[in-house]
Amino acid sequence: MRDSTAKNLVNFLIGFVVMFVLPFAIFMGIYFNILPQSLLIGIGVFGVLAAAAFIVGGNLFMMYSDIKTGRYKKRS
Repeated sequence: MRDSTAKNLVNFLIGFVVMFVLPFAIFMGIYFNILPQSLLIGIGVFGVLAAAAFIVGGNLFMMYSDIKTGRYKKRS
């Protein structure tokens, strides 16, 4: 029981750091102009590419699921 609790706590802390602490640190670095210019450009390019991949990937997934379920078959 104790190992499971410790593992869950470690997983929670890792998730918390990845989802909240790192983005907050990046935003604060951008806001206070601490980060170098090249890193700011890299973060911006990554954000744009990630958004484009999310949109295109989501559309492709939806089209694939529509075709797979036969949504556009002619029914006569």
